[in-house]
Amino acid sequence: MQETVAAAIIQWTEWDGTQPLLDPMCGSGTLLAEALMHHCRIPAAFLRRRFGFERLPDFDRSRWSSVKAAADQAIRPPISDRISGGDIAAAAVQTARANLRRLPYGASIRIDVSDFKQRNDLSGRLIVCNPPYGIRLRPTSGTAPFYRDIGDFLKQRCTGATAFIYFGDREMLKHIGLKPSWKRPLKSGGLDGRLAKFEMYAGREPSPRQPPAPSGTRRRQREIK
Repeated sequence: MQETVAAAIIQWTEWDGTQPLLDPMCGSGTLLAEALMHHCRIPAAFLRRRFGFERLPDFDRSRWSSVKAAADQAIRPPISDRISGGDIAAAAVQTARANLRRLPYGASIRIDVSDFKQRNDLSGRLIVCNPPYGIRLRPTSGTAPFYRDIGDFLKQRCTGATAFIYFGDREMLKHIGLKPSWKRPLKSGGLDGRLAKFEMYAGREPSPRQPPAPSGTRRRQREIK
């Protein structure tokens, strides 16, 4: 997943750090990294050493150093156990841990080798994930049954939780067996994907509603197919 898409997903969740956030299919950890950066106020492009604007004729290095130092000083530690992840592939977990360790406080993020279907009750959590699809699934496993398993997992183990799921293949939305509160178009590379919000209420689900635009942006409302 592109970092900009992952950052947009975290912004759409409106997560403020009060709920524990979990990515149960974290892959290389891009969503977890963006959640950590959001929660800890880590500036975008924190790991970048050089920028194109430094070559502009009116570039003021002392001013840039001052701005960067102020942004770096605003970084804060995360609340303990507020962000966590997991993946069924041990190699993916190893990669995610290595990626997170490059960021401030990234080593504190717990990432387990685990099958999401075997997790215990996740009531009250904010779940965010980018499930595998198409060529990312084994040909023998079948894409539709996998998404039905995700829907069953949410219904059976996640009462009281809110889930934000990115569907790289938007056709998979109809296989999850849940009615989203809202869905938003979100392109990733050549994929015309959808981000969907699912609120796992114990009783009757409320009527779907459209979300507010992320802070600092204005988006024209349009019908989503």
